[in-house]
Amino acid sequence: MPVESAQSSHWGANVEGFPLEDDVLAAEIGELLVARGEKVAVSETTAGGLISARMLSVPAASRWYDGGLVPYAGAHRWGQLELDREIAREHGAVSPQWVAATAEGMKRALGAQWAVAESGIAGPQGSRRSPKPVGSVAIAVSGPNGTVTEEHVFPGSRVEVMKQISQRTLELLKEQLKAAG
Repeated sequence: MPVESAQSSHWGANVEGFPLEDDVLAAEIGELLVARGEKVAVSETTAGGLISARMLSVPAASRWYDGGLVPYAGAHRWGQLELDREIAREHGAVSPQWVAATAEGMKRALGAQWAVAESGIAGPQGSRRSPKPVGSVAIAVSGPNGTVTEEHVFPGSRVEVMKQISQRTLELLKEQLKAAG
């Protein structure tokens, strides 16, 4: 079977949430950042790079996307961003405190004005260390005026949870950019 056929039959023509040529939400975020002369950095674990992929699908994303990490293993989460392990020990890696520290660490590490971070449990099995259910996620957006966090429990398969995390993270970033003026 040709590769093209295998890809299109596996992923579908336009799988919602995956990078598309016309990711309106990511493009709107880019426009807001360019208008402000600012950039965003991304740290994502559960979304596995999907947030960054959606942003990078927008032409000229280099004008507003500073960089990203997918620190999936715990050691990378605190090592690369020089985060305090006590935050994760005390509150857990799927917590507002941890993702806030991660987003703030991304801003420092990359020198961006904005950063988003998420950490969650995509499933299908739950975490051995957390009592939180599959689909749990904590999201943070850090900007010039501070950091906001949200917690959610998204339903669905592993991929569906990943898509919902990317969608809500981008929505929250757009909301915060608009609120900042």
